Amino acid sequence: MPGLLEGRAVVVTGAGRGLGRAYAAAAADAGAAVVVCDLDRDAAQDAAAVIRDVGGAAIAVAASVADPATGGVLVERCVREFGRMDGLVNNAGVLSAGAAVGQDAATVTDTLDVNVAGVIHCGVAALRHFAAHGGGTIVNVVSGALQGYPGLSLYGATKGAVMGLTYGWALEAPDGVRVNAVSPLAQTAMSALNPDGSVPLGPAPGAVAPLVVYLLSPRSQRLNGQIVRFDGRHLGLIAPPAPNALQTAEEWDAAAIAAAFDGPLGDWLTPVGMQAAPRPVRLG
Repeated sequence: MPGLLEGRAVVVTGAGRGLGRAYAAAAADAGAAVVVCDLDRDAAQDAAAVIRDVGGAAIAVAASVADPATGGVLVERCVREFGRMDGLVNNAGVLSAGAAVGQDAATVTDTLDVNVAGVIHCGVAALRHFAAHGGGTIVNVVSGALQGYPGLSLYGATKGAVMGLTYGWALEAPDGVRVNAVSPLAQTAMSALNPDGSVPLGPAPGAVAPLVVYLLSPRSQRLNGQIVRFDGRHLGLIAPPAPNALQTAEEWDAAAIAAAFDGPLGDWLTPVGMQAAPRPVRLG
């Protein structure tokens, strides 16, 4: 939708390549001025230059979201260059592939610093700005790996944390501020690092970018605290975790709990994992 973000300014982290680059380009195509943030200075500058070459407005910022100061820097640069900030796409992340027993302490720390703390640093800076200036939109990026995927338990755990941040921020946000998340599937350099060596079936990154444009735009006004799954073809919502089929008793012992799982609760046991078949849901 050309013009859907006309007059707006957004920040996209991890935008030097892959999905982040596609999100930045799509936002610019829709009329937004874009701050392209990436740890790789050359990649950030190239992505911003490509946007400018086709008539868009973009600047590059080379920074690590793991630095607590980066969130404030990105807000300040966006406002200084474009006079405003209306949206943040919290896309930057690292994939630490491998079995949980093989992850060393440095890998765990680095992954948490980027994938969780980095999201917090940038998101909180944006929330503060939006609260003081009448509103804005945050789009976080999660992954199907939060549902469980062999060899991606650390990565999936960080994306589960981002899902929790999305829900919490959506509830805390003042009027005019919305927080949602996307769970994309596309072929990128990161997906090639999956521990089984395969690239998941999925489209090029540009095919899923329209969802981010939509979530940044006023057209998505009714969405807040939602996790949207999209692979360029299939579009759906990931439901928040919630208790199912609650059983009630005045007192419980181990035998009563066993009986509950042998009976009604047992019917609600579902397979875990990104590849598990979704439970059918009636629409309408």
